[in-house]
Amino acid sequence: MMAIALLKRIPSLLIVLFGVTVLTFFMSALSTVDPAEAFARRTLLNPTSVQIADIRQGMGLDQPVYQQYLNWLVHSLTGDLGESLLTRNAVSSDIADRLPMTLSLVAASMFWVILLTIPVSIFGALRQNSFWDHLISGFTILGISLPSFWLGFLLLLIFAVTFPIFSVVESGSIRSFILPSLSLAMPIAASTIRLFRATLLSNLNKDYVLYAKARGLNMRTIMWKHVLKNSLPPLITLFSQYLGYMVVGSAVVESIFSWQGIGTHLVNAIIARDLPTVNGCVLVIAVIFVISNIFADMFNLALNPRLKFGGNTPA
Repeated sequence: MMAIALLKRIPSLLIVLFGVTVLTFFMSALSTVDPAEAFARRTLLNPTSVQIADIRQGMGLDQPVYQQYLNWLVHSLTGDLGESLLTRNAVSSDIADRLPMTLSLVAASMFWVILLTIPVSIFGALRQNSFWDHLISGFTILGISLPSFWLGFLLLLIFAVTFPIFSVVESGSIRSFILPSLSLAMPIAASTIRLFRATLLSNLNKDYVLYAKARGLNMRTIMWKHVLKNSLPPLITLFSQYLGYMVVGSAVVESIFSWQGIGTHLVNAIIARDLPTVNGCVLVIAVIFVISNIFADMFNLALNPRLKFGGNTPA
C-alpha cells in the first residue's frame, strides 16, 4: 500500500520539478545582464561586439528562450547540466564536489533542531502557562526574530574570536560543524518548537487522552505512547520543508564561515551570471526538496496508516 501511495505522488512531484526549472530558466532570461557579455568581460580584455556575439552564439543564447530551455532539458535528462562559465568545469562535477559539504552542514543542523524541538516542546506542553512555559515562548520568539547571518556573526565573535573554543578553519572536523550548524538551526528550532508545542496541546485536549486517563494511565505514558505519535506528522512534514529551505538558506551561513558548499557556489554563479550553474544548482535543490517530501509522506504513513485513506483520527 505504501508503494501505491508513493506511485501516486510521483506525477505531481515531477510537475513540481518541471515548474521549478521552467520558472528558473525563464526568470533568468528576463535579466538585463547579458551572460555572454559578462563572460566576455571576465575572460577577455576589452572584448568587441563581434567577440561577444561569437560567444553568445557559442553558448546558444542567440536562440529563442524556449529552444534554449528544451535543449537544456534534453541534456539534463541525460545528466549533462552543461559547462560552468565561472569554473570552466562540468556543472555536475562542481555540484558533486560541493553538495556533500552542504548536506553535512544541513544534517548537523537537523540534529540540533530535533534535539531541541521534541524535549523542549514536550516540557512546555506539560507545564502549560507555567514560568518555564513562558520562558520557552520568549526564547522561541527571540530565536525566530534572529537572522541566521547575525547569529552566525555573533557566535563567530564570541566562540571563535573572543573565546576561541570552536574552530572554523578546520574544514570537515567536528569542531568546525558546531557554530555554522547552530547558526542555521536556531531560528528553525524556534519555529518548530512553537508549532510542535501547539500540536501537543491540541492533542492533549482530545477525547482519547481523557479516555486514557480514565483507564488509569499516567501522563508520561499517555504523552509518549499516544499524544507524541499523533503529533509527529505535521512536525515531520515541516522538517521536510525546512530541509529544502536549509539547503538554500545555507548560502549565508556558508559565506560567514567560509564553508565551500552548494549555497555559496549558487550565490557566486548568480553574481557571475553563470546560467548553467544556476539552473543546475536549482534543479538539484528542487530534487532534494521533492525527495525529502516523499520521505516525509512515507514516514507519516508508517506512523498513521489511516492517513492514506484521508483519515486523521488518532489511533
